[in-house]
Amino acid sequence: MNDITATEPVSPPEAPQPSPREAGRHHHVETRPLKVRRVSMRHGWYWLIEGFTLWARSPAFISFLTFSCILATFAAASAPYVGELFSLVLYPGLMLGLYNGCRAIDRKRRLSPGLLFSGFQRRPYDILLVGFCNFIVSKAILLSTFLIGGSEFMRFSEELQQPEMTTVVSTPFLYAVLTSSVLLFVWGMATLFAPPLIGWGRLPVPRALLFSIRGCLRNWLPFTAYLFCFGFFICTLSALAINFFNLLMDGLGTVVCAVFLLIMLPVLFASSYVAARDIYGLPRRRKHRQQPQAAQAQAAQKKPQPRAKRRPKQQGVQA
Repeated sequence: MNDITATEPVSPPEAPQPSPREAGRHHHVETRPLKVRRVSMRHGWYWLIEGFTLWARSPAFISFLTFSCILATFAAASAPYVGELFSLVLYPGLMLGLYNGCRAIDRKRRLSPGLLFSGFQRRPYDILLVGFCNFIVSKAILLSTFLIGGSEFMRFSEELQQPEMTTVVSTPFLYAVLTSSVLLFVWGMATLFAPPLIGWGRLPVPRALLFSIRGCLRNWLPFTAYLFCFGFFICTLSALAINFFNLLMDGLGTVVCAVFLLIMLPVLFASSYVAARDIYGLPRRRKHRQQPQAAQAQAAQKKPQPRAKRRPKQQGVQA
């Protein structure tokens, strides 16, 4: 009689599982697609009000980030030969650091001066690439302006103190000014929200630029209201107030103008953060940190402890 050996069913090979280090490395990636919201026209005024409220929650910190960003940009621009390149390359990262500071205030997190350079911690190559593209595009727009304007544009730049009427209203000069204005406007829309889209939305550079343009075009009404409110209610009324104080006391208007700039520049940057949060839904709350694979396997093997069995009731002893 032949011996029959029982063979156990072989389980299919398991897929290679990521190491705990790799599992923890990708815990911050968000799977939800990024959408561009269309908001109403009244949000333009809301951006200014919310930006001022955000600044009022921590005026010293936002003012520090704002003027540090401006001073760092000017300091990079003062370098010989490559100053303009350095300033344009570093500006998106500094801008993202300022947005991170506003984000920390918005979420009531701990504030530190190191947030100014936090924009270079994640996807630094993409952030620097945006700045380099900004340098290339600005030079290309300037070159196209000279090519379209020709000799009349050069003549206008030389006679800037006393420009001739024929130079100003000439057709090539108008074409050059109109072309450069349109190109700069479109590129400004592309780079307005590109840093937060790269740093928070994890988008590549081309897609971040396209999403920034799309967000500006879909919300042109609130941006129009934003520019109108900022230009009329703030700049015009503040100019009248500065002239009024200057008439009361000589030199008082200069002090009021300095105070106005110290307040409005941080509010302007904070309101741009509010606009990015309003249009793209940024910043989003992170998901909870995933446990390492080994910890997950151990948690799956653990079974709930059974309940303690009740002791049977002792029966009385029969006599």
